[in-house]
Amino acid sequence: MSPERDRAAGSLVITNWRDLDHPEAGGAELVCQELAVRYAERGRDVVLLAAAVDGRPRVERRDGYTIVRGGGRFTVYAHALWWLLRHRRQVGAVIDSQNGIPFFTPLAVPAGTPAVMLLHHVHQEQFAGYFPAPVAALGRFLESTASRHVYGRRAVVAVSPSTRTDARRRLGLRGSLWVAPPGLSVTPVTGVERSARPSIVTVGRLVHHKHVALVVSALPAVLARHPDLTMTFIGRGPERDALIALAESLGVAHAVDIRGDLDDAARDHALAGAWMSVNASQGEGWGLSVVEANAQGVPVLAYRRRGLRDSILDGETGWLLDEGADLAAAIADRLDELRDADVAARYAANARDWASSFTWESMADRIQVALDCEQDRLDSDHDDARPLSDTATLITAPADLLPADWTQHLRLSDLWEHDGDMTRILCLDTDVFAAEELLEDLGFGTGSLGREHVTVRVARTRDYLSLRRPATSGHLASR
Repeated sequence: MSPERDRAAGSLVITNWRDLDHPEAGGAELVCQELAVRYAERGRDVVLLAAAVDGRPRVERRDGYTIVRGGGRFTVYAHALWWLLRHRRQVGAVIDSQNGIPFFTPLAVPAGTPAVMLLHHVHQEQFAGYFPAPVAALGRFLESTASRHVYGRRAVVAVSPSTRTDARRRLGLRGSLWVAPPGLSVTPVTGVERSARPSIVTVGRLVHHKHVALVVSALPAVLARHPDLTMTFIGRGPERDALIALAESLGVAHAVDIRGDLDDAARDHALAGAWMSVNASQGEGWGLSVVEANAQGVPVLAYRRRGLRDSILDGETGWLLDEGADLAAAIADRLDELRDADVAARYAANARDWASSFTWESMADRIQVALDCEQDRLDSDHDDARPLSDTATLITAPADLLPADWTQHLRLSDLWEHDGDMTRILCLDTDVFAAEELLEDLGFGTGSLGREHVTVRVARTRDYLSLRRPATSGHLASR
């Protein structure tokens, strides 16, 4: 779908539980704001539907897009659906941001309007931690069974490979699956030296599923080996008072500083001087705070859990612990490792390089291609019940052997990048056998010249994250 056709089709509407002015705003709200800004800069009329916020207007214009607020913690869903129903003829596309419970926007827009679910995290286990059993059961039903029926074959954009897998295996969503990791809104701080004393700085909301109490509980054993350690938590949330009480009861309050929210500059300055960060969350959609720490050259220790196993390169940008591992011993061991300045510098360089590869422009590009492909699916006469393959294939070929028009042989959904003298192509919904069709088109058929320099394999987690450039000039070839 061309930009001209897209703009003419109407507004791009993003639905999300909250906006960044909401007191409970977090990573999902940052993602939605950054996407709204990017699409507005590209000439789109963008509307963000979110819950009401005390002291903020119902309708507000900001950074080129419009925020429409209404409803509360649960009634925001009804408010958004009612707004969509009233404006459905002016809506050209929808990004339905799912934070446990989606907005079920396909119910409120015409059948031919593309509505893509943006899946930040799967919450099946978390409902029980926040709601009584009947309400938790309803939440699990709405996130899974109800979503399957309402969204049908509509596309799902996940923020990480882990979330992509959960969308199919745990929620049973039936649409095509995309991966679009968030970008970064931070600038690496310069001129800040690493603290002389061992220091840990962790950024994130102080809520139950982040398991910050596990980090505090580990501190007595860590301090036994590193008595000069300082532990700083930056964030707000309902667990704050309980964490302070826990630190006092364990006799570690002297080493713990809970600073609440800081502005971006102060937060990044505090991170830049840290030795490491620790994330004990039960799982994330992606781990935006992890990559934000990496941007300041700070490696992160976390359990090998959803999202975190995607955002952390074990042994390169941080460390991953297996379930049941001793968190206190792991923290102390990593601090020992980081006493070596050369080792610390290597982790810092790796972390900064990894973080720099994630941009909001790339995320916006990937979601736009998902919307374009969804529009083409809705416009086509193809059987909507055709089976989908969740396999992706990575092709690596010498750049100088590719034909001049090679990108014209790619589909809209294919991603590619030049890596030195080689070109890597990620073909979604394509197994290694189906990839042979593309190889034939590129002149690398069986026995052809240069075929020995071409590799084809099933894509791995890192491939979904590292390739950036969509084949927007390609065609929707069938593979």
